[in-house]
Amino acid sequence: MAALVTATGVDYKLPSGRAVLQDIGFEVDAGSFLAVLGENGAGKTSLLDLLMGFRRRSGGKLAILGQDPDHDPWRARQRFAYLSEKVDIPGDWDAREFLAFHRYFYSSYDQALERRFAELFRLDENERVGNLSAGEIRRLQIVGALACRPELLIADEITAVLDILGRRKFLSAIKEQQVQTGLTVILATNIPEGLEKYAENVLLLHHGRKLAMAKTADILDGDSDLAEAVAKRLE
Repeated sequence: MAALVTATGVDYKLPSGRAVLQDIGFEVDAGSFLAVLGENGAGKTSLLDLLMGFRRRSGGKLAILGQDPDHDPWRARQRFAYLSEKVDIPGDWDAREFLAFHRYFYSSYDQALERRFAELFRLDENERVGNLSAGEIRRLQIVGALACRPELLIADEITAVLDILGRRKFLSAIKEQQVQTGLTVILATNIPEGLEKYAENVLLLHHGRKLAMAKTADILDGDSDLAEAVAKRLE
């Protein structure tokens, strides 16, 4: 199975010289689900920012869909979707306007799929974004991201503001798209509870270093709860 994302010896330092990530290496195979876990400040968001090309690494090599993200490969970007609580949507747009804007950038966008996910997530397309809760905004983003039929979905800590049903629907929708289209997923989160049912692999970061990169079953090592297994390793 071919790797869609590869990282070798990746370093990232702030302009002050402080090391945020050191010697990070991993591979993400096509069709797999990688959970990036770790405490606050472990470097999860910085790593995803490097994958997206939002920041430039200080050393090492990165390839996403065969391209170096530092080279800003806009053609390749049609092939992946990004979810983050850092994404700002104008508050005076309604949900329908956001989706219309979003679909403009994706030639593979599927409006029938958009309608199905909008119904699943109980999205009111006439509601102004400024009137939506944080969780409802994340649901709106999810609908747009999945409807573009990406090969790769990169999600940075969006599950924290989803309610119980919203999180379950999101993870189930991802699993469905993995089965139907071969979707590859990289999800960074502080909330590993329940992910053992969905993520095949775990990258565990600790103070900017790779503490583990392994199959989820190996991380569990007999535990039934991924959160408990991760906590043991971090302690």
